Amino acid sequence: MTYPPKGSNKLEKWSTDIMRATESNLVLANLVHDYSSMVSDNGDTIHVPNLSNLTANDKVAGADVSFQAPTETKIDISLDTHKEASFKLEDITKVQSNVDLNAEYTGKAGYALAKAIDSALAALAASFSQTKGTYATAITTDVILDSIELLDVADAPQDDRHFVMKPGTKRDIIDITTYVSNDFVNGKPVESGKIGSLYGVNTYISNNIYNAATNVNDMMFHRDAMGLALQKAPKTNAWYNPAAIAWEVVTDTIFGVAEMRDDHAVLVKT
Repeated sequence: MTYPPKGSNKLEKWSTDIMRATESNLVLANLVHDYSSMVSDNGDTIHVPNLSNLTANDKVAGADVSFQAPTETKIDISLDTHKEASFKLEDITKVQSNVDLNAEYTGKAGYALAKAIDSALAALAASFSQTKGTYATAITTDVILDSIELLDVADAPQDDRHFVMKPGTKRDIIDITTYVSNDFVNGKPVESGKIGSLYGVNTYISNNIYNAATNVNDMMFHRDAMGLALQKAPKTNAWYNPAAIAWEVVTDTIFGVAEMRDDHAVLVKT
């Protein structure tokens, strides 16, 4: 039997402790209106009608009622994004590892697709017409209250309001002594990324928010401000390729996003 020479790395082993790549909090997909059920079978576009309000008119005795003929518009969600995250795992790597690399990388592939969906929603902030705050300036109570006021003026429902911020904004808010209380900091987060409530608005921290050049934008919005349609949830297919002596794993998803109600969202500059 031939043994590896001294200094050879042939006897090196993989540690069962894994240094996984860090992952951002992905929160947006769960905070917006989900239209996925409408396209689970087929179709490439969702047409969402905007329903306007009717007016209450005075009824004049002996006269017919006043019929109203509202003209409706629509918003389209195009299912035009197809993302994939795939990998090849050679037998020699799998055999010599103490770690289930197939499962580990499959999880990473799922995260890559979830991040792509989250990033697409975050990018919608670029189209928000309502803005508050100033870049490179710490957030203030006025900026927060002004942003909430914009939602109030638009009659956005009080429930399902969300404020997604970068870590630096959280740092600045905690510096405002008014918010260092159980009204804002609830101890341990109750779910991924969530850090509490601010004037009735759910607050979340994420590094995966809209970044324009060096300007990172926080987002305050009601659930109806944005829409997500997931036509094909992330799905994994795997097969063994004997020619490559490797497992080949492909994970993909099909989805679309759109801004639905511009007056229900605010881009918060900090």
